[in-house]
Amino acid sequence: MPRRSLGHGIELTRSRPYRKNDQAWIEQKNGAVVRKLLGYRRFEGLAAARAITRLYAASRLFVNFFQPSFKLAAKHRDGAKVTKRYHPPQTPCERLLQAEGVPMATKSKLREIAANLDPLKLLEEMRAVQAHLAALADGEVPPPTTSEPPNLAAFVASLSSAWHAGEIRPTFSTEAKPLYLRSLQKVSTQAPIAGPSAAPKLAIPTATAAPPTKTSEKPKPVYAEPGQGRIQALRMAWPIACRRLEEFPNINAMQLFDELCVQFPGRFTRKQYKTFARRVAVWREAARARGVVIGPKTYRLLSDKPRGRRPDTFKDHWEEMTHCLEERPDQTALELLVEFQVRYPGRYSLRQLYTLQKRVRAWRQQAVQRLIGEANILPSYTDLNPACRASR
Repeated sequence: MPRRSLGHGIELTRSRPYRKNDQAWIEQKNGAVVRKLLGYRRFEGLAAARAITRLYAASRLFVNFFQPSFKLAAKHRDGAKVTKRYHPPQTPCERLLQAEGVPMATKSKLREIAANLDPLKLLEEMRAVQAHLAALADGEVPPPTTSEPPNLAAFVASLSSAWHAGEIRPTFSTEAKPLYLRSLQKVSTQAPIAGPSAAPKLAIPTATAAPPTKTSEKPKPVYAEPGQGRIQALRMAWPIACRRLEEFPNINAMQLFDELCVQFPGRFTRKQYKTFARRVAVWREAARARGVVIGPKTYRLLSDKPRGRRPDTFKDHWEEMTHCLEERPDQTALELLVEFQVRYPGRYSLRQLYTLQKRVRAWRQQAVQRLIGEANILPSYTDLNPACRASR
């Protein structure tokens, strides 16, 4: 502890060796600010130190003047239920301007600094320094620094479509992240699932083209065993799902969940689909409130066959089957199926017995209705007997 702290009577209560929780109030910004800016690479040398200083100078102004945050106002515990209330989100600069203990000279200086700041310039400066740091850490030649002002028009135009490319921070690296986060951030090397945007590619035959081979099957989702799912997996993969929903708002939740299971095999259990579907429903409600038009849901394409009712298996030989039923009405559907298996080898199987039973049952009901209708149409006995007519 410095002598100055001892002279003021400040007691050491934190920062004990090998006690990582002692500095929780300070270390909480490592993930929220430091790791978001610098990533998980290792930086060495004076050039990296100067770049980090420049990055911190820009991010300090950007975070303190343009990034609002929540502050806890009250917390109430009722048994196991904890209810929290927060103040309206404000930037650290706004909180200082509203504080009564801050001198007016300091407030005037803060207002003067805020009036001269441009958030887009600060953000562009941060991205440029991050690219410089990433090149230094990877052993590459960093981009040369120029005295020309940044092209803010091009930078602002790229912000609207930057999310299509995924993570846009230059300091982000999948290999540099901790082991327990790599599997969620690593892009799967498997072939992607065919979605609404997938367009068939036409192969142009050439003279030296190889003979056509059988197309590979679509990758199947790999679910985790019950009880082996990762709790944080759904939370970590949710930004990827949001980007997919922004691109296709009407995508089916089951198809989206299967895509995540293919991209991150063994991370999700089947029971997590209900939680995921609820999140998708909440996202769609918020998207409708923003004015996003969401059409009917698109369902999964599990096969190349067109969707709809299954083709009628017995359509070609149903008239022949009805003749057999009329000749022998008491025969069962199994006997009829076996007979037609002998007539047409390889055409029918025992798996189609249930379908044939339903058709035979419907045919018998129609036959009974025809008999009832014919009985009503037949003339009565008195109409046919002349003696009965004379007696009347």
